[in-house]
Amino acid sequence: MKKLLLIVTTVIALTAFLTGCSNPAETIPTPSVPPPSPGGESGGSTPAQITITVAGDEHVILKPEHTFEVEKGKTWRQLKAIAEDKIDGYAPSYGFDTWKLTGASGAPLLDDYVFNTNETVFVVSKQTVAPPTPKITITVKGDEHVELISTAPDFPTFEVEKGKRWDEIESLAKTKIKKYKDNYKFKEWRLTDASGTLLNNSYTTPFDNNETVFVVSEPVTITLTITGDHVDIDPPASITVQKGKTWGEVKNLAKDLLRYHPNYEFKQWRRSGPSGAVLSADNLPLGNNMTIYAEAKQINVTITIKSDGHVQLATDPTIIKPYGVTWGAIKNDAKAKITGYDTGFVFASWKKGSATAENELADFDNFEVDTDVYATTQAVSSSEGVKVTPPTGGITGHAVLPNTLPAADASWKGVFIDGRTVNLNDYNIGKYEVTVKLWNEVCEWAKDHGYLFDFDPDDADTPTEDDQPMANISWTDCIAWCNAYTEMWFGTTNECVYRKNSVSGEVIKHASDSDSAFCDFSKKGFRLPTEAEWEFAARYQGADTTNAESYSGVYLTNLNSASGAEQSIGFEGMTLPPSDYEILRAETAKVAVFNKWWNGTAFVPQTPSVDDRANVGSKDANKLGLHDMSGNVAEWCWDLYTPTVTASTNPYPTGPFPSHETTRVVRGGYWSSGIENAVYFCMTGKRDSKVSGGADPIRGFRLVWKE
Repeated sequence: MKKLLLIVTTVIALTAFLTGCSNPAETIPTPSVPPPSPGGESGGSTPAQITITVAGDEHVILKPEHTFEVEKGKTWRQLKAIAEDKIDGYAPSYGFDTWKLTGASGAPLLDDYVFNTNETVFVVSKQTVAPPTPKITITVKGDEHVELISTAPDFPTFEVEKGKRWDEIESLAKTKIKKYKDNYKFKEWRLTDASGTLLNNSYTTPFDNNETVFVVSEPVTITLTITGDHVDIDPPASITVQKGKTWGEVKNLAKDLLRYHPNYEFKQWRRSGPSGAVLSADNLPLGNNMTIYAEAKQINVTITIKSDGHVQLATDPTIIKPYGVTWGAIKNDAKAKITGYDTGFVFASWKKGSATAENELADFDNFEVDTDVYATTQAVSSSEGVKVTPPTGGITGHAVLPNTLPAADASWKGVFIDGRTVNLNDYNIGKYEVTVKLWNEVCEWAKDHGYLFDFDPDDADTPTEDDQPMANISWTDCIAWCNAYTEMWFGTTNECVYRKNSVSGEVIKHASDSDSAFCDFSKKGFRLPTEAEWEFAARYQGADTTNAESYSGVYLTNLNSASGAEQSIGFEGMTLPPSDYEILRAETAKVAVFNKWWNGTAFVPQTPSVDDRANVGSKDANKLGLHDMSGNVAEWCWDLYTPTVTASTNPYPTGPFPSHETTRVVRGGYWSSGIENAVYFCMTGKRDSKVSGGADPIRGFRLVWKE
């Protein structure tokens, strides 16, 4: 049976093959053969394969592999996509037109065409866009004085569309010119060579073929126009020379035209005008028309010293010197013309030409013309103060009420003690403690005027914030600084308060001499307050009886309170409800910068804690309008410190005192660091001291002066 089935299948397949060859357009169906039963032998055969080759005309780009195999009997509809995949693209301006069998002249391929043998399918293309306009090449050449962007034999070229006119391509031709040789310039364009047809706007013949255009150059002549200052110039005030001549070849021709005014002579030549470049090189080639400026110089110059409005000058403020003198050579002559400054002003700088000129005069600056030089000033920072007028007849002290102070010794009781009457003169006292800004400003001036200080501006404890109180300064530094500020303010040392040893002694300018200071209270200069002046200003309340006691009709803040506070500072030994201590802390904090306070059982930090100095004026002022009389930094006073004050203690001690490491009064308390009960020192009656040469970050000062 199996043998019979194999014979029938073979006959059917052979018949189908012969039929397909005789008529490719007809398909004879092949009878299906049932699959073999499981476990039996296969009765089928592999379908016959044919090869299709894809070809195309010269505008078709095929992929490297452009043949493929398919089963015999497939139609063109079935194979078209495979054939199209063998096309890689088309030449520019071309695209697909049609498919043909075998070649370009073959029969068109129809979708129903059946492939039974190896065949070639052919892609025919067609033009899809119009071809570009034909191009021609223009070559640019020139004579020996023209430098093109490239040279023979590779002369520069460019392409243009056929039929363009000269006026349309001239700009392109110009781009091929690199430059002209020295002393030459463009003259004209010619066709082919220097003797060819002139190319200009009148030449309208189209360029239809490759051509050469030729650049012709010509020599240049230039005109030098002569001008100058303080000089007359013979007409026509110009000379004409061949371009390329050097300045050295023609400068004498120009100089012969000059006639100088009196007190002037030739200085130098410049290009263009008075601010032009100097013509100093004789080998400089002259390449263009230009103006040559003859600069004159004075034989002698006059420098006139002038004021910015705050400088007093000598009757004759002029200095006459030879041309070119430097500022360094005449600066001392200029200083000698200054006789003084208005009060509150100091010298700032020398300015040339105007008091508002941007730059200061430097020693190397010279003078070549008559010039005004201005001595300019700057206003000295003033200390805002409050005038204090103590009562006529003095301040009479009285006994301290019991149990009102943390301790009973004399250091808590101030200077207005029982049995003492203190007579004070009127004085002005600083509204604020001396700031970092003011201290540094005076020090900067002082170092150029003979003053020396011991303080270290680079020390880690030296404050740097402008509006904080200055600290880390010794009493001896303060003495020299006060004299410096006085001289800076008044423009003279006549009003300086501190003198060596006596009223007629030298003005103290070195901190190391301060312990020998004599205080001349008759002077108007700046100084430290006496202890009595400081305490009166800290406690003064006038007629206000709040938290105060009467002293000869004037009310002074209680000794146990901060300056300006309406209640006392809390201290050990008080018996109060716990909440009352917080009330006392808050009242003290209104007027004083401090950290720890007594809460009834211990000294504790405020919240937030106070870890440093504060800007001056951060707290409320006292009755006189003074800030920080308690807390922030403690304040140096002038007086020599003694543990007790007596009825005979002089409120205006003049000194001199022992000349080395005297101990001086400190008042007012400070922001506190590690000392538990530092807030006690904020009490207006608490006296303190430190050696005169000592400095620390909790001590500063405020100023007193006389009108």
